Amino acid sequence: MIIKKFEASTAPKAMELVKKALGENAVIFSQKTLDKGTPYQRVEIMAATDYEMDKKTAPLLSEKEVQGKSLPTYGYDAIRKPQKNPPQRQKKQLESRELANNFAKLLKENTDPWESDKKRSTHAPLPKAIQRNQIKKWRDEVIDQIQVEHLLSHTPGTPDIIALVGPTGVGKTTTAAKLAAWYHLHEGKKVTMISMDCYRIGATDQLRTYARIMRLPCEVAVRKDDLPAAVARHHDADLIIIDTAGKSPYDSKHVAELADWFAPVPNIQLLLCLSATTKKEDLSQIVNSYQPLAPHSVILTKLDETRAYASLCQQVAAANMPVGYLTMGQRVPEDFMVADKPFLDSFFKQGWPAMEQHMTN
Repeated sequence: MIIKKFEASTAPKAMELVKKALGENAVIFSQKTLDKGTPYQRVEIMAATDYEMDKKTAPLLSEKEVQGKSLPTYGYDAIRKPQKNPPQRQKKQLESRELANNFAKLLKENTDPWESDKKRSTHAPLPKAIQRNQIKKWRDEVIDQIQVEHLLSHTPGTPDIIALVGPTGVGKTTTAAKLAAWYHLHEGKKVTMISMDCYRIGATDQLRTYARIMRLPCEVAVRKDDLPAAVARHHDADLIIIDTAGKSPYDSKHVAELADWFAPVPNIQLLLCLSATTKKEDLSQIVNSYQPLAPHSVILTKLDETRAYASLCQQVAAANMPVGYLTMGQRVPEDFMVADKPFLDSFFKQGWPAMEQHMTN
Protein backbone atom coordinates (compact mmCIF):
# COMPACT_ATOMS: atom_id res chain seq x y z
CA MET A 1 0.00 0.00 0.00
CA ILE A 2 1.16 3.55 -0.80
CA ILE A 3 0.12 6.33 1.63
CA LYS A 4 0.98 9.96 0.82
CA LYS A 5 0.15 13.49 1.94
CA PHE A 6 -0.66 16.26 -0.53
CA GLU A 7 -0.89 20.00 0.08
CA ALA A 8 -2.30 22.74 -2.14
CA SER A 9 -3.93 26.14 -1.83
CA THR A 10 -7.44 24.71 -2.46
CA ALA A 11 -9.18 21.35 -2.15
CA PRO A 12 -9.67 20.89 -5.94
CA LYS A 13 -5.97 21.54 -6.56
CA ALA A 14 -5.03 19.06 -3.83
CA MET A 15 -7.34 16.45 -5.40
CA GLU A 16 -5.65 17.00 -8.75
CA LEU A 17 -2.31 16.20 -7.12
CA VAL A 18 -3.83 13.01 -5.64
CA LYS A 19 -5.17 11.88 -9.01
CA LYS A 20 -1.87 12.57 -10.78
CA ALA A 21 0.19 10.73 -8.19
CA LEU A 22 -2.09 7.87 -7.16
CA GLY A 23 -4.71 7.63 -9.90
CA GLU A 24 -8.50 7.85 -9.99
CA ASN A 25 -8.99 4.96 -7.53
CA ALA A 26 -7.06 6.54 -4.67
CA VAL A 27 -8.67 6.32 -1.22
CA ILE A 28 -8.96 9.58 0.72
CA PHE A 29 -8.01 9.05 4.38
CA SER A 30 -8.47 12.62 5.59
CA GLN A 31 -8.81 16.22 4.46
CA LYS A 32 -8.18 19.25 6.65
CA THR A 33 -7.38 22.94 6.38
CA LEU A 34 -4.00 24.07 7.73
CA ASP A 35 -3.27 27.56 9.09
CA LYS A 36 -6.91 28.51 8.57
CA GLY A 37 -7.59 32.24 8.28
CA THR A 38 -3.95 33.15 7.62
CA PRO A 39 -2.11 34.03 4.38
CA TYR A 40 -0.58 30.54 4.57
CA GLN A 41 -3.93 28.70 4.54
CA ARG A 42 -3.81 25.46 2.56
CA VAL A 43 -5.56 22.10 2.27
CA GLU A 44 -3.89 18.83 3.28
CA ILE A 45 -5.18 15.50 1.94
CA MET A 46 -3.92 12.09 3.02
CA ALA A 47 -4.58 9.40 0.41
CA ALA A 48 -3.63 5.80 -0.32
CA THR A 49 -3.71 3.33 -3.22
CA ASP A 50 -2.61 -0.12 -4.34
CA TYR A 51 -4.51 -2.51 -2.10
CA GLU A 52 -6.95 -5.37 -2.63
CA MET A 53 -10.58 -4.75 -1.79
CA ASP A 54 -11.99 -6.81 1.06
CA LYS A 55 -14.19 -9.50 -0.47
CA LYS A 56 -16.49 -9.77 2.56
CA THR A 57 -18.88 -6.99 1.56
CA ALA A 58 -22.52 -6.79 0.69
CA PRO A 59 -23.10 -6.70 -3.10
CA LEU A 60 -23.41 -3.26 -4.65
CA LEU A 61 -26.32 -2.35 -6.91
CA SER A 62 -25.44 -1.84 -10.54
CA GLU A 63 -26.61 1.26 -12.39
CA LYS A 64 -29.16 -0.85 -14.30
CA GLU A 65 -30.52 -2.32 -11.04
CA VAL A 66 -30.82 1.14 -9.51
CA GLN A 67 -32.79 2.43 -12.50
CA GLY A 68 -35.15 -0.55 -12.47
CA LYS A 69 -35.68 -0.65 -8.70
CA SER A 70 -37.66 1.87 -6.70
CA LEU A 71 -35.74 3.04 -3.69
CA PRO A 72 -37.33 2.50 -0.28
CA THR A 73 -38.92 5.38 1.50
CA TYR A 74 -38.76 5.90 5.18
CA GLY A 75 -41.20 7.39 7.65
CA TYR A 76 -41.26 8.28 11.30
CA ASP A 77 -43.24 5.23 12.42
CA ALA A 78 -40.10 3.17 12.85
CA ILE A 79 -38.37 5.63 15.16
CA ARG A 80 -37.75 4.04 18.52
CA LYS A 81 -39.34 6.21 21.17
CA PRO A 82 -36.80 7.14 23.80
CA GLN A 83 -37.61 5.97 27.28
CA LYS A 84 -39.31 8.59 29.38
CA ASN A 85 -36.94 10.22 31.79
CA PRO A 86 -37.69 9.55 35.44
CA PRO A 87 -38.67 12.67 37.44
CA GLN A 88 -35.21 12.90 39.03
CA ARG A 89 -33.50 12.91 35.61
CA GLN A 90 -35.97 15.48 34.26
CA LYS A 91 -35.22 17.74 37.23
CA LYS A 92 -31.49 17.30 36.72
CA GLN A 93 -31.83 18.10 33.00
CA LEU A 94 -33.73 21.33 33.76
CA GLU A 95 -31.08 22.32 36.30
CA SER A 96 -28.34 21.64 33.75
CA ARG A 97 -30.01 23.83 31.15
CA GLU A 98 -30.55 26.64 33.66
CA LEU A 99 -26.90 26.51 34.70
CA ALA A 100 -25.75 26.56 31.08
CA ASN A 101 -28.00 29.53 30.26
CA ASN A 102 -26.79 31.50 33.27
CA PHE A 103 -23.18 30.73 32.42
CA ALA A 104 -23.69 31.90 28.83
CA LYS A 105 -25.43 35.08 29.99
CA LEU A 106 -22.63 35.96 32.40
CA LEU A 107 -20.00 35.31 29.74
CA LYS A 108 -21.82 37.61 27.36
CA GLU A 109 -22.16 40.39 29.93
CA ASN A 110 -18.50 40.11 30.87
CA THR A 111 -17.10 40.15 27.32
CA ASP A 112 -19.45 42.71 25.77
CA PRO A 113 -19.60 45.70 28.17
CA TRP A 114 -20.48 48.12 25.35
CA GLU A 115 -23.74 46.39 24.52
CA SER A 116 -26.54 48.78 23.54
CA ASP A 117 -28.81 50.15 26.26
CA LYS A 118 -31.73 48.34 24.69
CA LYS A 119 -30.14 44.94 25.20
CA ARG A 120 -28.24 45.71 28.42
CA SER A 121 -29.60 44.44 31.71
CA THR A 122 -31.48 47.01 33.80
CA HIS A 123 -29.54 45.91 36.88
CA ALA A 124 -26.37 47.74 37.81
CA PRO A 125 -23.29 45.84 36.59
CA LEU A 126 -21.36 43.87 39.16
CA PRO A 127 -17.77 44.85 39.98
CA LYS A 128 -15.27 43.08 37.74
CA ALA A 129 -13.77 40.89 40.48
CA ILE A 130 -17.19 39.74 41.70
CA GLN A 131 -18.33 39.13 38.12
CA ARG A 132 -15.28 36.96 37.37
CA ASN A 133 -15.88 34.95 40.52
CA GLN A 134 -19.55 34.51 39.60
CA ILE A 135 -18.61 33.31 36.11
CA LYS A 136 -16.11 30.86 37.57
CA LYS A 137 -18.76 29.59 40.00
CA TRP A 138 -21.32 29.01 37.22
CA ARG A 139 -18.67 27.44 35.00
CA ASP A 140 -17.66 24.96 37.69
CA GLU A 141 -21.28 24.06 38.38
CA VAL A 142 -21.91 23.46 34.67
CA ILE A 143 -18.81 21.24 34.43
CA ASP A 144 -19.93 19.28 37.50
CA GLN A 145 -23.11 18.33 35.64
CA ILE A 146 -21.16 16.45 32.93
CA GLN A 147 -21.03 12.71 33.48
CA VAL A 148 -18.99 9.91 31.90
CA GLU A 149 -20.21 6.56 30.56
CA HIS A 150 -18.48 4.03 28.30
CA LEU A 151 -19.50 0.92 26.39
CA LEU A 152 -22.08 -1.16 28.26
CA SER A 153 -21.70 -4.92 27.89
CA HIS A 154 -24.87 -6.96 27.42
CA THR A 155 -25.45 -10.71 27.47
CA PRO A 156 -22.22 -12.74 27.62
CA GLY A 157 -21.61 -14.65 24.41
CA THR A 158 -23.33 -12.01 22.23
CA PRO A 159 -21.52 -9.08 20.61
CA ASP A 160 -21.84 -5.54 21.92
CA ILE A 161 -23.00 -3.30 19.06
CA ILE A 162 -22.29 0.42 18.80
CA ALA A 163 -23.22 2.78 15.97
CA LEU A 164 -21.69 6.22 15.41
CA VAL A 165 -24.20 8.87 14.35
CA GLY A 166 -23.91 12.58 13.68
CA PRO A 167 -23.86 15.17 10.89
CA THR A 168 -21.34 15.44 8.07
CA GLY A 169 -17.78 16.40 8.84
CA VAL A 170 -17.56 15.40 12.52
CA GLY A 171 -15.07 12.56 11.86
CA LYS A 172 -17.26 9.47 12.35
CA THR A 173 -15.24 7.15 10.08
CA THR A 174 -11.88 8.03 11.63
CA THR A 175 -13.44 7.77 15.09
CA ALA A 176 -14.83 4.32 14.24
CA ALA A 177 -11.31 3.21 13.31
CA LYS A 178 -9.93 4.64 16.57
CA LEU A 179 -12.58 2.82 18.61
CA ALA A 180 -11.81 -0.42 16.79
CA ALA A 181 -8.07 -0.03 17.36
CA TRP A 182 -8.54 0.79 21.05
CA TYR A 183 -10.78 -2.17 21.86
CA HIS A 184 -8.81 -4.57 19.64
CA LEU A 185 -5.30 -3.59 20.73
CA HIS A 186 -5.83 -2.40 24.30
CA GLU A 187 -8.78 -4.51 25.43
CA GLY A 188 -8.06 -7.62 23.32
CA LYS A 189 -11.60 -7.73 21.91
CA LYS A 190 -12.59 -9.41 18.65
CA VAL A 191 -13.88 -6.45 16.62
CA THR A 192 -15.91 -6.28 13.40
CA MET A 193 -16.55 -3.07 11.43
CA ILE A 194 -19.62 -2.31 9.29
CA SER A 195 -20.10 0.73 7.05
CA MET A 196 -23.51 2.20 6.22
CA ASP A 197 -21.97 5.27 4.56
CA CYS A 198 -22.76 4.72 0.89
CA TYR A 199 -23.36 8.44 0.21
CA ARG A 200 -19.85 9.84 0.57
CA ILE A 201 -17.36 8.89 -2.16
CA GLY A 202 -14.56 6.75 -0.76
CA ALA A 203 -16.07 6.43 2.74
CA THR A 204 -16.49 2.65 2.62
CA ASP A 205 -13.03 2.27 1.06
CA GLN A 206 -11.56 4.34 3.86
CA LEU A 207 -13.09 2.12 6.54
CA ARG A 208 -12.04 -1.02 4.66
CA THR A 209 -8.47 0.27 4.52
CA TYR A 210 -8.38 0.88 8.25
CA ALA A 211 -9.84 -2.58 8.85
CA ARG A 212 -7.34 -4.21 6.49
CA ILE A 213 -4.39 -2.55 8.25
CA MET A 214 -5.68 -3.81 11.62
CA ARG A 215 -6.65 -7.18 10.06
CA LEU A 216 -10.25 -6.86 11.15
CA PRO A 217 -13.33 -8.02 9.19
CA CYS A 218 -15.27 -5.23 7.50
CA GLU A 219 -18.61 -5.28 5.68
CA VAL A 220 -20.72 -2.76 3.81
CA ALA A 221 -24.48 -2.51 4.36
CA VAL A 222 -25.90 -1.05 1.16
CA ARG A 223 -29.55 -1.86 1.81
CA LYS A 224 -31.66 -1.96 4.96
CA ASP A 225 -31.73 -5.79 5.08
CA ASP A 226 -27.92 -5.96 4.82
CA LEU A 227 -27.37 -4.61 8.33
CA PRO A 228 -29.03 -7.37 10.44
CA ALA A 229 -27.57 -9.98 8.07
CA ALA A 230 -24.05 -8.60 8.54
CA VAL A 231 -24.49 -8.48 12.32
CA ALA A 232 -25.72 -12.09 12.33
CA ARG A 233 -22.69 -13.25 10.34
CA HIS A 234 -20.42 -11.93 13.09
CA HIS A 235 -22.29 -13.29 16.09
CA ASP A 236 -19.00 -14.59 17.50
CA ALA A 237 -17.44 -11.08 17.68
CA ASP A 238 -17.01 -9.27 20.99
CA LEU A 239 -17.74 -5.85 19.50
CA ILE A 240 -19.37 -4.64 16.27
CA ILE A 241 -18.80 -0.99 15.29
CA ILE A 242 -21.15 0.56 12.72
CA ASP A 243 -20.18 3.71 10.81
CA THR A 244 -23.18 5.65 9.46
CA ALA A 245 -23.57 8.32 6.80
CA GLY A 246 -23.62 11.92 7.91
CA LYS A 247 -26.18 14.43 6.67
CA SER A 248 -27.37 17.90 7.57
CA PRO A 249 -28.80 18.12 11.11
CA TYR A 250 -31.71 19.97 9.53
CA ASP A 251 -32.62 16.90 7.43
CA SER A 252 -35.28 15.27 9.63
CA LYS A 253 -35.76 12.35 7.21
CA HIS A 254 -32.20 11.18 7.87
CA VAL A 255 -32.92 10.41 11.53
CA ALA A 256 -36.10 8.52 10.56
CA GLU A 257 -34.09 6.51 8.05
CA LEU A 258 -31.48 5.60 10.66
CA ALA A 259 -34.18 4.50 13.10
CA ASP A 260 -35.68 2.31 10.38
CA TRP A 261 -32.32 0.64 9.72
CA PHE A 262 -31.54 0.08 13.41
CA ALA A 263 -34.97 -1.27 14.39
CA PRO A 264 -34.28 -4.97 13.48
CA VAL A 265 -30.96 -5.04 15.40
CA PRO A 266 -31.36 -5.36 19.19
CA ASN A 267 -29.22 -3.66 21.83
CA ILE A 268 -27.51 -1.10 19.58
CA GLN A 269 -25.77 1.61 21.60
CA LEU A 270 -25.77 4.87 19.63
CA LEU A 271 -22.86 7.25 20.13
CA LEU A 272 -23.48 10.84 18.96
CA CYS A 273 -20.34 12.52 17.56
CA LEU A 274 -20.08 16.25 18.31
CA SER A 275 -17.29 18.32 16.78
CA ALA A 276 -15.67 20.94 19.00
CA THR A 277 -15.52 23.29 16.00
CA THR A 278 -19.31 23.44 15.59
CA LYS A 279 -21.09 26.72 16.35
CA LYS A 280 -23.24 26.90 19.48
CA GLU A 281 -26.55 27.19 17.61
CA ASP A 282 -25.68 24.24 15.38
CA LEU A 283 -24.62 22.12 18.37
CA SER A 284 -28.05 22.65 19.88
CA GLN A 285 -29.75 21.70 16.60
CA ILE A 286 -27.63 18.55 16.26
CA VAL A 287 -28.47 17.34 19.76
CA ASN A 288 -32.17 18.03 19.26
CA SER A 289 -32.23 16.34 15.84
CA TYR A 290 -30.73 13.08 17.13
CA GLN A 291 -32.71 12.94 20.39
CA PRO A 292 -35.39 10.62 18.84
CA LEU A 293 -32.67 7.95 18.52
CA ALA A 294 -31.96 8.17 22.28
CA PRO A 295 -28.12 8.24 22.04
CA HIS A 296 -26.32 6.33 24.78
CA SER A 297 -23.47 8.88 25.06
CA VAL A 298 -21.49 11.43 23.07
CA ILE A 299 -18.03 11.43 21.52
CA LEU A 300 -16.29 14.82 21.45
CA THR A 301 -14.24 15.07 18.24
CA LYS A 302 -11.74 17.51 16.69
CA LEU A 303 -10.69 18.94 20.05
CA ASP A 304 -7.36 19.94 18.47
CA GLU A 305 -8.98 22.21 15.87
CA THR A 306 -10.18 24.89 18.29
CA ARG A 307 -9.27 26.43 21.61
CA ALA A 308 -12.79 27.56 22.58
CA TYR A 309 -14.71 24.88 24.48
CA ALA A 310 -17.34 26.85 26.44
CA SER A 311 -20.19 26.23 23.99
CA LEU A 312 -19.37 22.53 23.78
CA CYS A 313 -19.29 22.26 27.57
CA GLN A 314 -22.63 24.07 27.96
CA GLN A 315 -24.36 21.98 25.30
CA VAL A 316 -23.18 18.64 26.67
CA ALA A 317 -24.28 19.63 30.18
CA ALA A 318 -27.66 20.92 29.01
CA ALA A 319 -28.34 17.77 26.96
CA ASN A 320 -27.67 15.62 30.05
CA MET A 321 -25.89 12.99 27.93
CA PRO A 322 -22.72 11.41 29.31
CA VAL A 323 -19.39 11.69 27.49
CA GLY A 324 -17.82 8.42 26.39
CA TYR A 325 -14.72 9.22 24.34
CA LEU A 326 -12.53 12.11 23.09
CA THR A 327 -10.62 12.51 19.82
CA MET A 328 -8.06 15.17 18.95
CA GLY A 329 -6.37 14.47 15.60
CA GLN A 330 -6.06 12.17 12.57
CA ARG A 331 -3.68 9.55 13.97
CA VAL A 332 -5.14 6.08 14.57
CA PRO A 333 -5.20 5.08 17.38
CA GLU A 334 -2.97 7.66 19.12
CA ASP A 335 -5.33 10.66 18.99
CA PHE A 336 -8.01 9.01 21.08
CA MET A 337 -9.00 8.94 24.76
CA VAL A 338 -11.50 7.05 26.86
CA ALA A 339 -13.14 9.87 28.83
CA ASP A 340 -12.85 10.08 32.60
CA LYS A 341 -14.43 12.62 34.94
CA PRO A 342 -11.24 14.11 36.50
CA PHE A 343 -9.73 14.82 33.07
CA LEU A 344 -12.96 16.34 31.70
CA ASP A 345 -13.10 18.67 34.70
CA SER A 346 -9.53 19.86 34.17
CA PHE A 347 -9.94 20.07 30.38
CA PHE A 348 -13.02 22.31 30.46
CA LYS A 349 -11.44 24.49 33.15
CA GLN A 350 -7.92 24.78 31.68
CA GLY A 351 -8.58 24.19 27.98
CA TRP A 352 -6.03 22.80 25.52
CA PRO A 353 -3.04 22.99 27.93
CA ALA A 354 -4.70 20.23 29.97
CA MET A 355 -4.86 18.06 26.84
CA GLU A 356 -1.22 18.77 25.96
CA GLN A 357 -0.12 17.85 29.45
CA HIS A 358 -2.09 14.61 29.32
CA MET A 359 -0.65 13.67 25.92
CA THR A 360 2.95 14.23 27.05
CA ASN A 361 2.55 12.14 30.20
